[in-house]
Amino acid sequence: MTDENANKVISNRELFSGWRIARNTVWNFSGIVAPLLVAVFTVPLLIVGMGKERFGLLSIIWMGVGYLSLFDMGLGRALTRLIAERLGKNQIDEMGQIIWTALWLMLGLGFIGALTGVCGSGPLVHSVLKVTPDLVHEGVLSFCILSCSLPIVILTSGIIGILEAHQKFAVITIVRIPMGAVTFLGPLITLQFSPSLVLATSVLVVTRTIALVVYFVSAMRYEASLRTPLGVDRTHLRPLFSFGGWLTVTNIVSPLMVYIDRFFIGAILSLTAVAYYTTPYDMLSRIQIVPQAIIGVLFPAFSAAAGSMRSAHEAIRLYNQSAKTLLFVMLPFAGVAFFTAPDLLRLWLGADFAIHATNVVRWICIGLVINSVARVPFVVLQSVGHPDFVAKMHLAEIIPYIAMLYFLTKYFGITGTAAAWTLRMVLDTAGLNAIIYFRNPEYRDSVKWSLGATLIVTLCFAGSWWMTNWVLRYLLLCSFGVIYLCAGRIYFSEQISSVMRKFREESLSRV
Repeated sequence: MTDENANKVISNRELFSGWRIARNTVWNFSGIVAPLLVAVFTVPLLIVGMGKERFGLLSIIWMGVGYLSLFDMGLGRALTRLIAERLGKNQIDEMGQIIWTALWLMLGLGFIGALTGVCGSGPLVHSVLKVTPDLVHEGVLSFCILSCSLPIVILTSGIIGILEAHQKFAVITIVRIPMGAVTFLGPLITLQFSPSLVLATSVLVVTRTIALVVYFVSAMRYEASLRTPLGVDRTHLRPLFSFGGWLTVTNIVSPLMVYIDRFFIGAILSLTAVAYYTTPYDMLSRIQIVPQAIIGVLFPAFSAAAGSMRSAHEAIRLYNQSAKTLLFVMLPFAGVAFFTAPDLLRLWLGADFAIHATNVVRWICIGLVINSVARVPFVVLQSVGHPDFVAKMHLAEIIPYIAMLYFLTKYFGITGTAAAWTLRMVLDTAGLNAIIYFRNPEYRDSVKWSLGATLIVTLCFAGSWWMTNWVLRYLLLCSFGVIYLCAGRIYFSEQISSVMRKFREESLSRV
């Protein structure tokens, strides 16, 4: 290992510092939001130019880029954890063997997935999707091209995992923003020449290929072992597959529980009820972009902190700050949506939606707040090498959740569906926090604080549920806002001052 690279590893002892977490969160958030802003302006133009059916196929292709990455079997996340853990311990001797073992495995899985996708493209278009005859050939060819890109997509997730372990979120974002923008702008550009999905998909694949090359070259600056290819080291297969396998279970089960509710509504109630439920649900789910950005940064940070016994106190501090931050981030969004639900729905979607979906919004707001308290134990358990606890927790929730969905939807309509979703958040939060509480005594004070604060917020929401007078609702919202600001000043004044001081110091050093 070169002296230059060794110095970079030594500097990574600060991977879990508050300043780095704040800065990396901003970068990560920017990388998630920027492509969405591009989509807001381009999607209407694509719908008009391509037509609804062709655009529907394109939207499935976009979804496929994300979901096909499941073929990596969680190895990208496993790679992030193993590298970050060794950076925390300053043990870099086996880094090259770990990295190349993971990358070769991911490449192999990518080719298996590509072959599976090519063979399944025809049956998918002919039998599963209701595609008109004039689009069948175009659809099959587009899905074949998408499938062939799977090794590129999976390798990219591995290289991003290396950069995340080194906390190089700025590098990731600088590539992610233009790549995400081209995902939506590319089809708009090709539309000027042809509405063909084949051309649009080809541009998407070329963009992903260029991004992989840029990511790889960037990662070589921080991980010198990438410059010299190595073979597969069997000693690292077990930790990679053990972690990645359980993570794959979570990645399959969790989306299933997210989307299964709308199928119950469609089967038990009606498709109109699906619209009443999914429209506010999908909008409120966008709030989770902020905690997702924070969690993406916390995973390598907790892995690095857990990798060094000397950093145990830093891990406790990071847990405390993260739990409080996630709860405080969700509160203003959920609080405003909860108290203004009937008015916002009436202005946005009309009186009919306000009548049917107000209680849905309120249940979901409570669930989002409760779910924010589950995110820190979720990421801690995965970062310390126990993704099996998370996966088993999700598997244990499936049957009770399905039972709640059936009975509550049948007897209480979409309000019952939203209540079942929130009750699942309660089970998830209680279970994950209980695991942390009993397995990691050092986090008990933080767990007590998080659950206590969440209980108080939930009781406040529930107590004001039936307040119909809009004046009283807005007065109560303003009162809670004042309390929120005062509490934020108490809990975060020191952290904010520290982050601002670091920002000023870094700005001055650059000047």
